[in-house]
Amino acid sequence: MTDIPEGEETEMNMTPMIDIVFQLIIFFLITLKFKTIDRRIDSQLPKDRGLAPTPAKPPEFEKIKVKLFRKNKGVEAEAFTRIRVGNNKSDTVDLPKGSWPGEATAEYKKLDEVAPYFGKITNIIKKKWAAQGNNPEVTGEIAAMPPDGGAVPHGDIMRVLDIFIQLGIGKVVFEGAAPPLMASEGGTMTGSALTR
Repeated sequence: MTDIPEGEETEMNMTPMIDIVFQLIIFFLITLKFKTIDRRIDSQLPKDRGLAPTPAKPPEFEKIKVKLFRKNKGVEAEAFTRIRVGNNKSDTVDLPKGSWPGEATAEYKKLDEVAPYFGKITNIIKKKWAAQGNNPEVTGEIAAMPPDGGAVPHGDIMRVLDIFIQLGIGKVVFEGAAPPLMASEGGTMTGSALTR
C-alpha cells in the first residue's frame, strides 16, 4: 500500500464573504423605497397633553338672562312686574298687579296667584337650558336694571332665583343697580343710614 501524504489543513477565509454580505445589505437598504402609506402610522393621540399640547377650547355656553322691570310704578295699585327671559319679546310674562304683602297668610295667597305666571317662566328657562344640552356649566343671570328694575319687589327676584335652583342651574349671577354712594363720595348716603 502506498502512503498518501497528509495535506495541509485548509481553512476558509470568511472575511471577504462577510464584507460582501454587508455591502449587499447596505445596497438594498439604500435602494429600497417604501410607499408613503406604509410609513404613516395612524393614531389618535390626546392633543391636550404632551410636549407641545394644543390647548383644548372649552365649549361656550350662553347665559340664560332673566330681566325684571317694574311697570306703572307711580301708582302702587297699578304697578306690576314684567319678566323677560333673553331678548325675545315673546318670552315675556307680566305678573299680576300689586306687590308682595308683609303678612304670611297674604303672602301664601300671592304665591298661589303668581304660580301660573312663574310656571310659564320656568318652561321658557327650561327650553333655553335644554337647547344647551342641560349642561351644568350654563350660568343664569338675573338683571333688575335701573330705572325700572330698582323698584322690582324682592319676592319676584327671589322667585326667579328659586326657578334656576329648582331646575339645577346652580351658577346664578345678579346684575342690578350700583350701590349707593356715601356722602363723602358725593352721594346722599350717611353713616347713620348704614347702622339702621
